[in-house]
Amino acid sequence: MQRWLSFGASEIGPAHIKTGKPNQDSWASFHHADCDVLVVSDGMGSKDYSEFGSAMTCRAVDHAVCSALISRKTLDLGEPGQAAEFFDDIRDTWIEGIAPLTSSNASATCLFGLRAGDGALWLGMLGDGMAVAILNDGSVKLLKESKEEGFSNITKSLSEKTQPADWMTMSVPEKRCKAILLCTDGVADDLVDEEGFARGIVDNLCKLPVVSAASDAANMLIDWPTPKHSDDKTMACLFKREYPDE
Repeated sequence: MQRWLSFGASEIGPAHIKTGKPNQDSWASFHHADCDVLVVSDGMGSKDYSEFGSAMTCRAVDHAVCSALISRKTLDLGEPGQAAEFFDDIRDTWIEGIAPLTSSNASATCLFGLRAGDGALWLGMLGDGMAVAILNDGSVKLLKESKEEGFSNITKSLSEKTQPADWMTMSVPEKRCKAILLCTDGVADDLVDEEGFARGIVDNLCKLPVVSAASDAANMLIDWPTPKHSDDKTMACLFKREYPDE
């Protein structure tokens, strides 16, 4: 028997401690009868209330997933019509949820991992950070915004103008995947070996009870080794665990 479990951690960055601002990152996991959802969001640091934007991002993704599965019993982000409806639902739910705030003071990025029960795991990204699928054979598939092209100082985020084409997606077969790891840019931008980091998290933490895994992840972020790091840091993992058949 298999179950998909999750853990995560988010720690405020030294820069926000110094200025008295809150942690503007958020993460959440949702485990339903037919699907599992993991979301990580980075509130844009230049916005006054981005912590509300990032928290609402997590709820908006889960709402969009549940709405899609209720209406059509499936969610295939490789089908353009379904994907467009799904991403528009995230945007519209987010806009409604943050009101009376707007993207001018509460914008946030979005990373998600989704198991919809149809044999595929989907990863999605709007903005920066990284989403990683770790397969059973140890190989890694990485979804990450390229900053080598275009304007590297401009990060996409949820707003009234967000369109389906702004999202990046990737799918992997559920039976071949052991875990999904999502990290905000406060973690991802400091990594030299993204694949090695992802494998290490899965190999070392996913075998622990989820409470212990979350505690170890939090300690890792608190004791982050990069000198002069300043950003909030968040990572979350959705992983498969095998149980003996009853």
